[in-house]
Amino acid sequence: MVVLTKLAIAFALLACLLAAVTSHIQSTIWWAGYDISNCPGCKSTIDWSKEIENDAVVVSPDRIRQFKEDGVVVFPSAILPNKVADLANEVDSLSDTFMSSVLTKVILRQYSKYEHKLDTRSELVRDWAIHGPLAKWAAQLMGVEAVRLYNCEKIYSAGADNPMGCSTAWHRDTVAAPFPISAKSLTINVYLDDIGADAPNGDVLIYAKGSHKNLTSPPDVTSNLYEPILKVGDVLAHDPHVYHTPSGRGCWNRRSLQFRYVEAPVTFTFEPNRFPHGPIPWTMAHAAGIAPHGLEEGSPLEGAWYPLAYPTTSDDEHVPIKGKPWGILNLLSVASQAQKIANGLGIGAGESCTVDSVVDADRPTPYFGFDGPITSCKDWEMVGGVPVHKDGQMILSMQKMQNGAGGREEGKDVKK
Repeated sequence: MVVLTKLAIAFALLACLLAAVTSHIQSTIWWAGYDISNCPGCKSTIDWSKEIENDAVVVSPDRIRQFKEDGVVVFPSAILPNKVADLANEVDSLSDTFMSSVLTKVILRQYSKYEHKLDTRSELVRDWAIHGPLAKWAAQLMGVEAVRLYNCEKIYSAGADNPMGCSTAWHRDTVAAPFPISAKSLTINVYLDDIGADAPNGDVLIYAKGSHKNLTSPPDVTSNLYEPILKVGDVLAHDPHVYHTPSGRGCWNRRSLQFRYVEAPVTFTFEPNRFPHGPIPWTMAHAAGIAPHGLEEGSPLEGAWYPLAYPTTSDDEHVPIKGKPWGILNLLSVASQAQKIANGLGIGAGESCTVDSVVDADRPTPYFGFDGPITSCKDWEMVGGVPVHKDGQMILSMQKMQNGAGGREEGKDVKK
């Protein structure tokens, strides 16, 4: 009896120790993937006068027209190269979190580094995202009066170490947006090195021009492509709805930051009617009950998690984030909900599919996949538990993942 009592005490102490350790780990930046204190004391310290002087040249009427027509545009020599070098040094100095230490090793294996919400961790990154010219340029391209920042990501490719091989992965970012698809939004890409679509410095994002205008079906990707060739200091801006992919031809360790903006005001919506969902970046950045924004479906997208970036900023939003970091059970629960909704709609189940019957004014988009919004039964199927459009390119990527094969499928090479 004495031995059993001692064992019970030992197990109780061990349980308390594990609980304390777990609680400590979950309170760290490494676990959360962001700083809950939200960059305390951060201020604007960068002199942006040179970029502001060139504002009318950078965002010219011709470039605005090109963006509206193609869904993508480049601003050549928009940022001084020394500022990009400082940015590169800063983001390289930030320690890895769970996302780079774990997710890129298990799920996001095409990346060597993947971090988000960098504006909560770095004064310099916040300066770029909030106080620099990027937000104004985003507003000008979208033709809106105000924008909010909804993410700031560090994305480094695994290059030749990519276990999927060097290949394309065509997709839209619609699946990852925490607002209605009708909202105007924009992603600004800042590459930290010179880059193009081909070797040796290859694997830049390439785009199917004009594909942001039709979200119901993927476009032809054998022609009418936009393949930028970028120098350090150039800025690449695209509509998140445009169909795009890494070129897959250079197989290079590309380094980039993505600053994501959305028009304001706008409502928050990020239901579990999307897949992939769960232990992936957009779930951790936006899903209610996982991301610490404290917002509910239909509430205004605002606050410390989604700060106003243009035409002004609000000191009330640059305060510690009140929510708690994500938990594993919550993350898995969201993934389970997403899968149940897909199964309930019968996506890819032939005559059992009910997507068409639930599309109405109140629910115009029942589900989201990599290829875009899912609004019909006949065009979509499930591959590896992920919904993909039958005429899209993501289906090829999913098949490669299942088969463990690298390279592009024969007959599906991207051509200019």
